[in-house]
Amino acid sequence: MSTECWLTPKQITELQGMPSSVPGVHKKAKKEGWLVRKHDGVRGPGVEYLLPETVLATNQKSDVKADDVSQFMHEFVLIPGYSVQVSAGHGSTAFENEAPSRFLAYRKKWLQYRGFKESDLVIVWAKGDSMEPTIHNNDTLVINTSRKRPIDGHIYVIRFEDSLWVKRMQVKASSWILLSDNPVYPPMEIKLDEQSSFEIVGQVVNISKDIGN
Repeated sequence: MSTECWLTPKQITELQGMPSSVPGVHKKAKKEGWLVRKHDGVRGPGVEYLLPETVLATNQKSDVKADDVSQFMHEFVLIPGYSVQVSAGHGSTAFENEAPSRFLAYRKKWLQYRGFKESDLVIVWAKGDSMEPTIHNNDTLVINTSRKRPIDGHIYVIRFEDSLWVKRMQVKASSWILLSDNPVYPPMEIKLDEQSSFEIVGQVVNISKDIGN
């Protein structure tokens, strides 16, 4: 008995023998005449394809079943990660116009619990030690880019020209104070008339780190 498996182009890129890019999936689907239908996804309207039996068979032989991929994508979202490091010290290169270098999976239930939208989240990596012990070098940071209004005491990624910082913010009437959790580093004050030169990329809402050897 055949299994009817509809997958989005992004899901199809995860399968063995499939193109690694979404445009490549569309091109292959058109060339091979795959059945297609519209669907409403998290990031807006899109399409999904009915995979041919040959594709299912290939992935079943490699122990990567298309229905397993479909179940995985039902429970998880893939958040884009960018190959840049946001500095916990003196600034690092911004990721504007960069393409994601990888995608990390997070449970949809976690997003729902936190009230997040998938399209608002991006992942970067920390560099430096000025935010220790909260954030260590190479920690994975999930940023909510919809949270651009600073709230006192929260941690944000801030852009100035081509540099990015991750800092805790203290909000005053006349200035922002960028604080480091590591007391070795002095605060940075951004006066009211200077704030237009800075962009709050978003709030850090999750920190993942390695422990042990």
